[in-house]
Amino acid sequence: MYRILLVGGGTAGHVEPALAVGDWLLNSREESIDIACEFIGTRGGIENDLVPAAGLKLHHIVKSPLPRRITPGAFLWPLKFVTAFLQALSIIRSADLVLGFGGYVSAPCYLAARFAKVPIFVHEANALPGWANKLGAKFAAEILIAFSSTSSMGPGFKSAKLVGMPIREEIFVISKLSKSERAKNWGDTYRELGIDRSKRTIFVFGGSLGANSINRAVADALPELLNSGYNIIHSVGKGNVLPEALPGYLPLAYVGNMAEMYIASDLIISRGGAVSCAEIDASNSFALIVPLAIGNGEQIANAQELIAKGSAQICLNVDFTGKWILANIEGLMAKAIAWKAEPRATQREPAAAMIGKLVLENLAGRSK
Repeated sequence: MYRILLVGGGTAGHVEPALAVGDWLLNSREESIDIACEFIGTRGGIENDLVPAAGLKLHHIVKSPLPRRITPGAFLWPLKFVTAFLQALSIIRSADLVLGFGGYVSAPCYLAARFAKVPIFVHEANALPGWANKLGAKFAAEILIAFSSTSSMGPGFKSAKLVGMPIREEIFVISKLSKSERAKNWGDTYRELGIDRSKRTIFVFGGSLGANSINRAVADALPELLNSGYNIIHSVGKGNVLPEALPGYLPLAYVGNMAEMYIASDLIISRGGAVSCAEIDASNSFALIVPLAIGNGEQIANAQELIAKGSAQICLNVDFTGKWILANIEGLMAKAIAWKAEPRATQREPAAAMIGKLVLENLAGRSK
């Protein structure tokens, strides 16, 4: 049996793509290749909810994010990183392949795999690579990217293979639905949610943990939006206070059935995470992207392909207020409705399948 270790953690953006590939490997692989998929994360990330729910074994290593500024705690980072490396090494020694999806948990795993001479696949989800994947790309057997622009981000990514973003299969199914099938699913979802299907619907999604600035702006604009005849489905994020539901306003702590939300909504307001952008694209939706202003600006870069296609518009986080929403909502909704009315080409092969096939090719080239 081949043992594959999926690596990524902290946020759904690192975990869900890994699980999508793991699901493909376990359910769509050739019968001649016997595979076990396991996961490496930390104790504090969302992987502790998502990975067991997917039925995979979860290993933990110490959380050791690279310090971004000098603080007293920064001086402990080398010790934490070495501890994480040693923990990862004990897990990886008997593995046949490590497939990393970035994030702070990946760096010690890449080094451990290199030390143990275990082949490494690196998947970069964002348009601008993070430091962990820049490290892993130096000695990876395969470098895979979600955005074509990433190939220009240094020599390590010049020869990378464009595969797209691994996302849940049910999202890809949306693009293949006929108008009648969409209408049926749309009606079923509205009945389940208990909202009026005759009204235009906005789906607000700030990521699995929510986005406080987006939540505040929506709260400020909410009375006028409801008076103007909109439905608002609002994912506020786990750990945030759940607002009171109102006629036309449905607040949710977390959304597990994203495919249904994409079908039911006319306009999406979202962060610019790589998974969110990929799902918006795959579902043929129109979105207002409010990029999170941290890191190296990857969320703005992630949205550029959607903007070029005409399926998204950007509002910087600093400008996104309740007043801005009210001043721009009619124009955004008009663009969204026009976009969804046009037929779209069928999506290419799902990224999870493309990555899974590359993994199988690698394993098939070795004797077991």
